[in-house]
Amino acid sequence: MKIKKLFGMVLGASIMMSCANAASGSSASSHPFKISDSDYQKMMNDTLVSTGNNYRLKNALEKIKNGEKVSLATLGGSVTEGAGPEKFTDGYAYQFFRALKAEYAPGKGENLVFDGAGLSGTPSQLGIVRYKQDVVDVLGGNPDILIIEFAVNDGGDDFSARGFEALVRDALLASPDTAVIALYSAATYGNTAAQKKPIASHYQIPQVDILPVVKSALSKKTFSQKDYYTDNVHPTKSGHQFMSDSLMNLISTVDKAEKDAQVSVPEDCIKTPSFSGMKMITSDDENVRISAGAFNKKDTATQTLKKTNKGDFPNNWYKSASSKGESFKMDIKCKNLILTYKVQGSWLSEKFGSAEVYVDGKKVDTYDGGAANGWNNCEARLIIDEKTADQHTVEIKMAPGSESKGFTIVCMGYSL
Repeated sequence: MKIKKLFGMVLGASIMMSCANAASGSSASSHPFKISDSDYQKMMNDTLVSTGNNYRLKNALEKIKNGEKVSLATLGGSVTEGAGPEKFTDGYAYQFFRALKAEYAPGKGENLVFDGAGLSGTPSQLGIVRYKQDVVDVLGGNPDILIIEFAVNDGGDDFSARGFEALVRDALLASPDTAVIALYSAATYGNTAAQKKPIASHYQIPQVDILPVVKSALSKKTFSQKDYYTDNVHPTKSGHQFMSDSLMNLISTVDKAEKDAQVSVPEDCIKTPSFSGMKMITSDDENVRISAGAFNKKDTATQTLKKTNKGDFPNNWYKSASSKGESFKMDIKCKNLILTYKVQGSWLSEKFGSAEVYVDGKKVDTYDGGAANGWNNCEARLIIDEKTADQHTVEIKMAPGSESKGFTIVCMGYSL
């Protein structure tokens, strides 16, 4: 492995610099914290939960080195999108892409393609709905390396665990070339790594957990909270670099290891019923028939991707405050149905209200699209959950008292 820069922000180079410094007696360092290179290396080592079965990841690395086209995608929440630093491109995902390209790709690294698919406030169960749209369709195919980071967005509930497993499972099944990495980011309130580790181990994928190392460093005053966090969850530029360096440490470890024998994707799921095969609903298809009623407009103020400054859910169903008419109705054959609605930004003049959701004539729940402190954020809810697919009728209508308010169905996803 070669070093293309001795100083600056070329990530992953701290591993090589540590060796060079030890030989020369220099105390210079490329890492972001004022600690010794050996201590920083130990911190990176301690984030490595497991290299899993390295067969797929080593294949991807070999392709990068050989100049073959390789695609890298990062799927997650706001940490993956790059929240925290002044520039979102200083987020760990972008830093890792630059480091991987600098360390392993020949020439200018034009053979390595990147898709940053982070979206603020989104959990695994929405990730599985938008995976095809935001990763596969963007890349024009399945990624060679996929990093999944939802550990600080997911709750500790079964809904989140099933979403995470479906993401891992579907990516592995979709292509024998896709190497999946589970990344567990840190927050002052913790993360859900404990929930995800058994799933990741079941599928033998590499795992990197940032939280225990950051907690230990803070308790020992190795660095301060303001050195790592900009708030309670989003890292500083230096914190993002530590995440990137930890991923590069995984890559370096795998690169030096012997290649494992190829393994099959397990036939059984840990969490059932499985969300595997989730499909986003954008219009009618062979299993879906929609009558939008008053929800027949498009909301242009849904969540915006930092990388495009465009809404991520253009195919939504929006009832404006001034709209009158029938409820949203859908006939669908499915096993699971995930509904995602928008919580209106509190600064916007149009007021949003609550909508009632019915399945086969039975009320499921009422969802508040005008909740306090909304920021156009998405809320995902599981409204159908069965072991086998069946025909259902779904109706969404404004709750009493909210008839003259707005509501947006951001997206829906179903599985058979």
